[in-house]
Amino acid sequence: MKKFSILSLLIFVLGFGICLSCSWFFSSAILSANFSTATNKVAVEKQTLYAICINRCSNPTQLDEEISTLQNQNGAGFVFEKDGQFLLLASLYQNQSDAEKVKNNLVASGTNCSVEKLTVSAKSISGNFTSQQKDILSQCLKINLQTFKDLYDVAISLDTKVFDKPKAKLECNNIFAKLIAVKTNFETFFETDLSKTSFKEIKSALEKTESCLSKLIGENFENAGQTFSSLIKLTYFKILF
Repeated sequence: MKKFSILSLLIFVLGFGICLSCSWFFSSAILSANFSTATNKVAVEKQTLYAICINRCSNPTQLDEEISTLQNQNGAGFVFEKDGQFLLLASLYQNQSDAEKVKNNLVASGTNCSVEKLTVSAKSISGNFTSQQKDILSQCLKINLQTFKDLYDVAISLDTKVFDKPKAKLECNNIFAKLIAVKTNFETFFETDLSKTSFKEIKSALEKTESCLSKLIGENFENAGQTFSSLIKLTYFKILF
């Protein structure tokens, strides 16, 4: 009887230990799965930018003459539809304070204008990615905003005479080269995924940006009097919106 009790106790202890081990294993597996899902989502947050609006109307054709005039004076001349109206935009800023300073200077010089908030939507993609693939996807999702920042810097340098036109063109060539590198890496690492909807969207966005930058460095002006600074600004508007 005593031997049976000791044997039963040993079996009970062994069984209890196995149960604890299994419980720990499954809990760890669940936590690992949740962690894996979280770390394999690549995303960029929504961005709010601030544009200088020169005019607005309900019919975009009414802005045609003003577009050419603005583009001849270094403004983008980009028409953006918002809340049922068409806005004629001159330039774009990351910070509201910068946009307000420009607006105030324009108003002081006799130009009626306003600051308009524009939103760049959040983007994300999920899947089983390596760290290198995640880095490439992150670059793809951020490339349009980064391209805007780079082009903005070139336009400001050109307007303030820090760059002359040849230097500005060289910088635009470098921005184009950065885009091509990101696009090439994407197509190389995700060659077998390009037929999937989410990857098609990324590929399409990259191709659109490539087209816009190609027209910029090829100096495809909207009109005979458009300045290169205007073309840079128009390009970053087209890339983002």
